[in-house]
Amino acid sequence: MLGLGLLAGAFFIARSEYNILKNWPKVDATVTKSEVTTGRDKDNTKMYGTQFEFRYTVNGKEYLTPASSSYRTSSYVEMKRQADVFAPGTRHTLLYDPVDPNDVRYDAGYNFSFFLAPTILGGMGIVFSGVGLLVWLLFRSAGFVLLCPSCNRPIERGQEFCPHCATPLTS
Repeated sequence: MLGLGLLAGAFFIARSEYNILKNWPKVDATVTKSEVTTGRDKDNTKMYGTQFEFRYTVNGKEYLTPASSSYRTSSYVEMKRQADVFAPGTRHTLLYDPVDPNDVRYDAGYNFSFFLAPTILGGMGIVFSGVGLLVWLLFRSAGFVLLCPSCNRPIERGQEFCPHCATPLTS
């Protein structure tokens, strides 16, 4: 059940990300601020992220919107590279939510990082579902699960009649 739940979660997140790619309008934006941020994780490892600020215009109204990297890493070089790509003064195409133009995606695209969450959830869902199926098959073939010879549905030991089809079970 956990595996199927993870697969369902992956599906809904992937569908949401796909919806952003297909339905959110594009806008040209200028980076006004860009910096590498630092912090610590629960193991006290130094972690790095990036923060940006974008200026753009939607329907004649100017927006100044902050955004940050969707993940943090212990690699300063990786985050510095991202901050350099989005250096102040550079121009980039953003996707924005037409309902709330302050909600932007600077990294949206058909790439691994944009679909990272559904990829991880989907992979875990496949693994958990596979393990669950394997355990179920092993228990079934080992005789832990008794099946009605008529309808092939599970029955309990000692029952005289199948509760599903009423076939007599006494031998």
